[in-house]
Parts: sequence; structure tokens; C-alpha cells
Amino acid sequence: MAEGSEDRKELDWDLVVSVPQIGVHRTIRVTSSESVSAVMIKIATKLGDADWSDYALWWPEKGIWLNKPRQSLYAYGIQADIKLEFVPVHRNVIIEMPDKRQFQVHLNFAVMTFFAVAEICKELNIRHPEELSLLRSPMDKENYAKLTGITKKAANRPLGATGGGKSRDGTPSRGDEHNAVDSGTPPGSPASKRKKLPTLALTGQKSMDSGPGVLAMYIGEAPDGGFFSEKLQRTMTEKCYINGLWLDSSKTLYEQDVKEGDLLYLRFKYYAFMGIDARLDERRISELYEQAKWSILTEEVDCTEEEAYAFAALQFQVNLATVSSSTSFARPLAQATASTDTSVTDIDAALNTLQLQLGQVDTTRGGGDSPTLQLTGYIKFTKPTKLTFRGSKTQFFLLKGSTLSYFKDEQSFSTGETPIQKFTLTGSEAVPDVDVSKKKFGMNIILPSSDETGELRLTFDTGEEYASWMAGCRMVMKGKPLSKHGYEQELQSIKGFIALQNKSDGGSAPHKDEELQPADLISPRILKKKKPKEIVRQILEAHSTMLNLAATDAKLQYIRNWQALQDFGIVYFLVRIGRSKKEELLGIAYNRLILIDLATKEHKKTWRYSAMKSWNVNWESKQLRIDHEEEKLLFSCLSADLKIVHEFIGANIWLSLRNDTEPLDVTMFVKLTGGVTNNLSGWGSETMTRFLST
Repeated sequence: MAEGSEDRKELDWDLVVSVPQIGVHRTIRVTSSESVSAVMIKIATKLGDADWSDYALWWPEKGIWLNKPRQSLYAYGIQADIKLEFVPVHRNVIIEMPDKRQFQVHLNFAVMTFFAVAEICKELNIRHPEELSLLRSPMDKENYAKLTGITKKAANRPLGATGGGKSRDGTPSRGDEHNAVDSGTPPGSPASKRKKLPTLALTGQKSMDSGPGVLAMYIGEAPDGGFFSEKLQRTMTEKCYINGLWLDSSKTLYEQDVKEGDLLYLRFKYYAFMGIDARLDERRISELYEQAKWSILTEEVDCTEEEAYAFAALQFQVNLATVSSSTSFARPLAQATASTDTSVTDIDAALNTLQLQLGQVDTTRGGGDSPTLQLTGYIKFTKPTKLTFRGSKTQFFLLKGSTLSYFKDEQSFSTGETPIQKFTLTGSEAVPDVDVSKKKFGMNIILPSSDETGELRLTFDTGEEYASWMAGCRMVMKGKPLSKHGYEQELQSIKGFIALQNKSDGGSAPHKDEELQPADLISPRILKKKKPKEIVRQILEAHSTMLNLAATDAKLQYIRNWQALQDFGIVYFLVRIGRSKKEELLGIAYNRLILIDLATKEHKKTWRYSAMKSWNVNWESKQLRIDHEEEKLLFSCLSADLKIVHEFIGANIWLSLRNDTEPLDVTMFVKLTGGVTNNLSGWGSETMTRFLST
């Protein structure tokens, strides 16, 4: 009986495990039924008495972590001919913010990039981390370096006092002797005895199952010559390849070949921003302002010269208000008033914010206004035919709820006659068509249809009329009720932008001209086109309308104006449609897809997400298929991995469905962007639980 038991005993076999950080290999005896955690204990025992709690098993051939400690080797498919690596989970990378500040950050390389970004944002006090992601340095791939004009010599510069790091195989790189937090160095090795610089511990535990613990240290501003340090105007093709540098949010950093010491850029990736609150989002507003400013200065987003001067004036006011925040220069009267009753001001601001979020009207202090508004008035109206626009007619319009309708005249409306035509604005877009110098005030309403006739052109006699209707249309298109409080906020924002473009005769602001440096405020194209004195005069004239703006208010106005631009939030990729050999541009915005001619930059076709039935990817043929209400679109991407395009589309749809009052649905995000939820199991499930509980 005992002899039979011996025959049935499970056979053990040799498993070879390497430890690249110290350059050794260890062979241990295991059985197929042993769990991953049992194997790691055996490895740690063989390596000696030290703290190996931050180490885990990596399967190089498959490119995956063995992240389920209770799962057996058999379940993973590990056999005797497989070689594994025992490597540290937490490693150092350099994170550069939109304001060019750089941090050395101690990140978990074994959880989804989504969670790593969320942890960075948590420590830096940036709300809604789902809007951000990490961008690789363009020197990671040779073709990106060539297209972006950044040389490898510039990329391999020493990273300040921290330039150290180790490559994946454990060899030193980027001046390892300066490594400030050498997490990749195993305990007891000679490298671990180096003198370490003081580090700010932002979170506690380091163990691999505790989620992405972060250690961060500020190391200074990005040096000149970096990728985001010079105002380089990039071609459309270069922009497409740069967009191929985004990391996959549903994969771990280690799976994407991110190495210790790599430089990564933290940027806002998606442009459907959840409600920005000046009281809660000071850091978020600052970083968003810096990214918006960079896109204007490098002309990533097109704007007119008048708009450019308005942006420059706002930037100048931000600089002035920031420098003079310790004096009485910026908003002296407002600050004096606020200091008399701070508590009342804070309560009022909180109530106003709550009312805006709920879409309600201030009935307690507003004299019993109705909960929703409606707009009426005469507007010049033009609707296109198949070939061209018809002549404009003046009609009486009504904006009520989500419907824009028009009548023959005001009497027809008053007597309750049926409107001539109705348009549902849900899912539509209002594109400004304004030139203040020519007293041109209009907007084009693009309806949620790919039909050429799905566009309305409205023209107004005055800026006041334009602002009123644009504010109402924008609120309705965002899915918000036309409430008094929200409408007034939107109206003031639009009026402010028009005022910035007005050339006032009141003279320039009381600043010395030498304080204003055009090169810091205007794009290189306008600098070459205009004389410096003319640029200074235009900026100061625009600036005369905003002398009392505080820094945060000026940043918010800058962001709102940026969002109002026609090309705001469009991310470009080089694609081929169907079997065509012609290269074209696919623009992905927060609410639509746009097909653009690469040579002429004309918009050929638009597909709204609201009219999209489904989309799916054939990973073998590397083609993405979109089923729209009116047609089907099949394309392949030339400038980026198709997974990045898939993630942009899925994330934009996901962000449009989210609600600030509901918990973040990470599982749905991963399904829509990655199509799989593999990294939500094992350590991923524990990380998600920890993330959602904070």
C-alpha cells in the first residue's frame, strides 16, 4: 500500500530562475501543482536572508507577470524548459508634467498603467485621473526620433541628480551612480550601499499586492532642448506619429518595455473634462492651462490672429497675477472684500457649484425664477442643399429643452402654430464663426448626421445676440438643462472671449512694455509675420479688459477659450480606408470621428459617436471596423498601433457616459478601451478595490 502511494507521488522537476539585478541564476525543485507564492518563497530562501518582498516572477517569453499568487504553475503552463525572472515590482521613472516640472517617481510596474497614473494624480492632488495618461519619450523608437526632429544625443542627457536607472537586464544606464532611490537594487548587493539622496515618501507599503505605492521626488524643471521645451511647429505627419507614443492604459508598464530611469510625460489624453471646480482643482487647472498654452503656442490647435492675441493677453495676466499675488496689484478690491467674510463667500460658492451640478435654478435668492429657460428671437438662417448653401432668411427661432425650432414670424409662434422645422440638438456641435474686427457673429450647428445637409448656419447682428444663443446651444448640446445659473455662467464666458478680441480705445494697461516678451506669448509664425511693437500693442489692448482677473480666473478663462476653438481636442492618426492605398488623416475628437484629406486638410466626412452602432477590431489584419447609422467604415492605422486608436474611441465614449456622482467604473473602461480585463485579475483586482475605496 505504501509502495503504491510512492508510485502515485507527483514528480518534481528543475525550474531555472534568473535574477538580472545581481546577475545570478538559481535552480529550484518544484512540482506543477505548486503555487506561484510557494515558488517565490523557495527562490527567496535560496537567495539568502534579505527583504525580497518587492520581487515577483516575470515570464519573458510570454511578456506577462505571474500575478496570481495562488495559481499553480500548471495553470500558467510553466514547464521545465521555461525560464523565469525574479525582478523588482517597483521601479523609478522620470515623470514630466505639462508645466515642465520633473519628478522621480517610484511606480508599481506590475499593475495597469491606468492605476499607476491614478496614483501619481492622487499624490499630486489632480482629480479625475481617467483624463490623463503617460506618453513615451520619442527617442524610444528610431522612426519617432527622426520624424519629431529630436536627436538621441539630446534624449540621453543626464537627468539632473537622478539620471540613474537600470535597463531591464540589470546593466547600469544614464549614470547609475546618481540614482536617488535605487529600488531596483536587491538588498545586500554592493550597489545598495551607495549613499542615497533624501526622498519624500508619499505612500506607505511597497509590497507587490498593496497596489501602486509611490515615492516621488522633485528634481527640477526640464532642461532646454527637450521634446516639450521648444516651440517647434510640427507637421501633421509628425503629430500623427507623436500620438503613437501613448502607453496602453490596460497594460502594465513592464509589459510595454518601460525601463527604470525612462522619461515619461504625464499629459491630459482625453478632452471631455469632468466639471472643473476652482476650489478643488487648483493643481488640475494649472496643469490643464499649461497644456492648453503649449498647444496654442505651437499651433497644435489653429486659431486666428485676434484669438492668438487674446490668449497671449490672458497668459500675460496669469504671469502678472502670479508674480504679484503677495502684493495688492491683482484684484485689490476683491481681496479686501473677501477677507471681511470668507465663510459666507465659500458657502455661496459651494451652493452655486451644487446648483450647477444639479442643473437647478437659484430660487431662494433669485426671486422665484422658473427652473428652465427658453430663448426666442429673429435670426438669419441658412441651410445647405446638396450642392451649396441657400440664401439666408430671417426667421423667428425658439430654443426650448433640447429642440431648436423656427417659425415664419413671431405672430406664428405666439398663436401656437406648428413650427416650419425642428432640430434636435442632442449630440450636435456648435462651431463659432466670429470675426470681431469685421463685426461678424455667427455659428455653424453640425447635426449628428454624416449627411452633407446636416448643418445649419446662424448669423447674428450683434455680439450680445451671438453670445446669448451660443450659450444656450452649448448647454443643450452638453446634455444640461437650460437653467438660469448654468446659462449665466456660459454666457459670461462667451462674452468674456468676445471682449478679449475687441480692440479697446482705452489705452494699454499700466505696465512697462519691457515686462511683456512677445516671444513667450505668441507662436513663431506670428512673430515672423508681425513687428514686435505691433504685437505688444495688440496684446496690451486685449489685456486692458482683464486687469482685475486673478491668476486662477485667468487660467480658467484661457481653458474655456481653448475649448471653444473649432479644432479643440482633435487627435490625429495616419490611416488607409478600406483597400485604398491613399494615406488620409483620421481625427478623433471627444464627440466625433473626422476623415481629413492629408494634402488639403479639408474635412471629408464626419461620424458622430451618438450615431455609432458598434466598433470592433480584427487584430490579425490590424483593421478597425465602425458600424455607423448610414455606412460602415473599415481602416488600418499607419502611424500608431491600432490599439491606441481603439483606446481613444472607447475612452471618449466612456467619458461621455460617466457621472460625477457615481463611482468610477474601471471594468467598463478597460472593456471599452482594451477589449480585455486580464490585468484586473490577481494583483489588479486588489488594486482596483483599493483604488475605488479611496
